[in-house]
Amino acid sequence: MLTKPLHGVIPILPAPFTADGSDIDYRSLRRVIDAVIEEGVHGVALLGVASEFYKIADDERSLMIETTVEHTAGRVPVIANITRHSTELAVKDAKHAEAAGADAVMVVPPSFIAPSNAAIVEHIEAVAGAVDLPVIIQYAPNVTGVGIPVETFLEVERRTGGRMYIKAESVPPGPMISAIVEQTGGRMGVFIGNGGVQTYDALERGAVGLMPGAAMLRPYLDIYEAFARGEKDAAFRRFNDLLPILNHTTQSAELFVRFEKAILKARGVIASDVCRKPNAIADAGLMQMLWKYGKYAEERLGIKLWP
Repeated sequence: MLTKPLHGVIPILPAPFTADGSDIDYRSLRRVIDAVIEEGVHGVALLGVASEFYKIADDERSLMIETTVEHTAGRVPVIANITRHSTELAVKDAKHAEAAGADAVMVVPPSFIAPSNAAIVEHIEAVAGAVDLPVIIQYAPNVTGVGIPVETFLEVERRTGGRMYIKAESVPPGPMISAIVEQTGGRMGVFIGNGGVQTYDALERGAVGLMPGAAMLRPYLDIYEAFARGEKDAAFRRFNDLLPILNHTTQSAELFVRFEKAILKARGVIASDVCRKPNAIADAGLMQMLWKYGKYAEERLGIKLWP
């Protein structure tokens, strides 16, 4: 049971696959969990876009959550993403996550065939009402293709009565963050996604944290921790030093996953960097640029992101 609000840097764990892509490599998943906790994260989340949730079978989904909760062993909170379009199935998945020991659930609002705002509110309320856990609403219109007014999220927060967060992945997210923080008096915590490209602006507007990938966490932690100490100039400089790398790695969601896995494999954290098909193809030029940014990170950030 969570004893304090969710906050800080909470990476989305990848789904490491075996070399042929047929199974989840749970040994590698455990290594990722240990690696990110050792780096100092404030929680872990799984079955998001960076986990390729749309390529995961039902039994794999269940076992990934159970494995993550078991291996994390209370060291940090575990957030399970609920991605079903069907309200009935979303409720079932949320109940499983709670039974497995997850500390919070993150809900992707239904998007297929453009449901009404009333239907979206009903869906989120049903999931929130089915579990005794904090709920994060993941708003990613660039992925789902469906825009949702800020008022809808405010209505959900009012009707559920608390323990509600939002992961703001609209572009730009800043106005939404300001509106939610101001109109809820800070009751509704806001996280930033999108690989953390808008991290500094989000923190300035009152975001409580960020949910990046799991492959290169030290810069994100440095930015968040400096900002939390009131060292805003240092946080801003660190953020701007990181931006060129993010400009390369976040060109598309599938490329982001591909680069994340390539980095984790290069670090020896996962055994295979396979992404299930269909996937983005990173040609030799894109990969060469990725490794070039490794040298840049050593020179500009003073850290070794990968060998």
